[in-house]
Amino acid sequence: MELCRASLVCRSWLEAANDERRTRGPTYFIQNCKELLANEKLSMERIKMQSIKKLQIKPALGLFFTAPSIPFSEPDCHCKVLPPNCDTVTLGTHGVVFNNREIEGNVENIVCAFLPEVPDVTIKTFVIGDNSATKNDVSMSVENYSEEIKKVLRTSEKSPNRSKCLLLFCDLRGRNLAVKLSNSLRKSYTTDELSVWGGIAKDLLVCNAKDSKNDRCGEFAFCVGITLTGALDTWSIIVGRSYMTKDRVEQRMKSFRNRVRLKKHSIGFMFACFARGEYMFDECNVESTIFKKYFPEIPLVGCFGDGEFGKNSLPNESNKKAKWYNVTSTIFLIITYG
Repeated sequence: MELCRASLVCRSWLEAANDERRTRGPTYFIQNCKELLANEKLSMERIKMQSIKKLQIKPALGLFFTAPSIPFSEPDCHCKVLPPNCDTVTLGTHGVVFNNREIEGNVENIVCAFLPEVPDVTIKTFVIGDNSATKNDVSMSVENYSEEIKKVLRTSEKSPNRSKCLLLFCDLRGRNLAVKLSNSLRKSYTTDELSVWGGIAKDLLVCNAKDSKNDRCGEFAFCVGITLTGALDTWSIIVGRSYMTKDRVEQRMKSFRNRVRLKKHSIGFMFACFARGEYMFDECNVESTIFKKYFPEIPLVGCFGDGEFGKNSLPNESNKKAKWYNVTSTIFLIITYG
């Protein structure tokens, strides 16, 4: 907000403010909420609001990874302090990821990640189903949403050096709908032209009360799709069921690192099946630690869920027939720009 005020003084101040803004990349942090939530007057929404007020970027998209079934308090909703057209998605999960820490069975931490406004990058959110929708209504609209998402992704194909990325989330109610949507989209994208990352959460909440078309405030959705298109590079990779040892995961990540080219600002995302982690490796923090070994400069955030959406966007690894819905896997995504 201070940068915005400074930019109004004169042209030279505007240029200085814009230069400073370009130095600020994605923001991420973790908060322990146990003591804060012990205070009955402080809700999870107020904690989110405090987090947003600390930001030194103008957010264009926010992701919150929390424990499941966190009560929602509309009077305290965090969307009140968001800029216009900035959506946030809250995932109630089995556990959270923060750099090389995998906090499984999470009940008291919230991990937040915000992407700033980036020149020549468009972020668009598609919400399938809301508090009042019936499953029949939602099912009929899946194909329509599929066509809308394809239309947005096709727009970026008209200009060179434009990347495409899809984040896809759903709750347990919307699992079949999200799989149907992913299958519809999958048929249109081959090779390495699209990155996909996301998964199934126990709870899914979308918010942006400043969206004039939808006036969303605490909307519990069946399925959410988020497209990122424009002047950024993205890579997604599946660490599947065949990668069940540390050595195998490390081989996979090393191959990934050799093919990724980073720009000025980067952030990584991890969505893992709750059947992996300590349950699979008999050790904590395995996959996140391996990621940080090969990408020490990239912050990593994410969660554990009940199923994963993703595709291999690396050259020579993409397969048109491979489904985007995965089980007992971990999906990594890297977004880099600037």
